[in-house]
Amino acid sequence: MARDARPRLAILDRNPHVREFLCREFEAHGFAATALRDAAELTASLASPAPPEVVVLDPEALDLGGSLAGRLAEMSARVPLVLHVFPEAEIPAGGWGAAGALVVEKQADTRELDRAVRAALTGWGGKVEGA
Repeated sequence: MARDARPRLAILDRNPHVREFLCREFEAHGFAATALRDAAELTASLASPAPPEVVVLDPEALDLGGSLAGRLAEMSARVPLVLHVFPEAEIPAGGWGAAGALVVEKQADTRELDRAVRAALTGWGGKVEGA
């Protein structure tokens, strides 16, 4: 069986309906999208034999206190992050230590999020059709 050549995307959002919606949207646009429920699933996904090539992360899905900011910084050094936030979210300078993370406001239309994911992937040397 051939290996799936679609770009791998992990989506972590506190709302299960949003996770599933985003997975369907990205699957329809050529990604292999995986919905993640929590930090433990994200950690396991990043350590898997086929880790995600981009992570879409709702910062509210994680406890951003203490060492987690360090974990985000570590993650952003390993994989491109797209922080998916509510418009009223107050993001500290440096995006909780996630250098290079792109920030996209949540909205019903996913085009801006799609563009950010493709930009993040392309910026890391990935190949995406239809960008």
